[in-house]
Amino acid sequence: MWFKNLRAFRMTYSTGLTPEKLEEALSAHQFSPCGKVDQARNGWVAPLGHHGQMLTHTVGHQTMVCLRRQEKVMPPAAVNELVAEKIEALEAREGRPVLRREKTTLKDEVMMELLPRALTKSELLFAYFDLQRQYLVIDTASAAKAELVVDQLRNALEVLPVVPLDSHGDTAEIMTRWLKTRVPDGFDLEQEIELQNTRESRNFVRCRYQEIESREILSHIDAGKRVTKLGINWREAIRFVLAEDFSMSRLKFESKITDHGDGEADDVVGTFDQDFAVMSIQLGRLVDELLEAFGGVEKI
Repeated sequence: MWFKNLRAFRMTYSTGLTPEKLEEALSAHQFSPCGKVDQARNGWVAPLGHHGQMLTHTVGHQTMVCLRRQEKVMPPAAVNELVAEKIEALEAREGRPVLRREKTTLKDEVMMELLPRALTKSELLFAYFDLQRQYLVIDTASAAKAELVVDQLRNALEVLPVVPLDSHGDTAEIMTRWLKTRVPDGFDLEQEIELQNTRESRNFVRCRYQEIESREILSHIDAGKRVTKLGINWREAIRFVLAEDFSMSRLKFESKITDHGDGEADDVVGTFDQDFAVMSIQLGRLVDELLEAFGGVEKI
């Protein structure tokens, strides 16, 4: 269980949340498959899959949860083809052009006809609460999917006072400064960067596998661009790309983190626990040091 991306939220005040309270709350919102006329369904499943029954899995101060999203698959091309056939038939029958609102109605009818026969696809969204730091950490690069997890948790818990974790300093400005001055101890720059013009968002440059402290990159900064994404190596342990919204993508844990040596568990649950414990500890330290390097937690 190694996260590939990270979007973190912090609780603005303590609600006394415990693993037991979380388990009880999620139990009323377990996943059930899409019905005949459902376009999508969301619900909570066991983080351990068929190896566990509980909807939460706690190791130390961290409690893992897993949201399953299932949705019907209806290819737009197939839907449009059926709608076009209905429009053509209606125009031939009534001898007049079909109005826009009628086209919308016909499309809705086609969707309802196809729903019972549509295939489904599912996605698992893992997240964990760091109850010591009062963080919620979600394994996704998508802001929309992170908000989905938060909304579903809030629906179950009724009260979930969280905001996206961000630094007090200007992330883009600080990353830009790192290129021109020096990187704090514990951090090294990778060969990946995105720069954007401060006055025109469509004016941006992405570079990979290029020396980012080169004259070519610095010339973009001199021309008014700021660093909006930056590849970073933290203590030769975790590589990732940091974005200006303080999210991380393409997390890669080095072997010195993922290899447990002689103490490695030989069962699925034991391995999951070891991986989860090591990952959450390392991510907690990484976030702590990042926040310190970027001026502390954003004030509200």
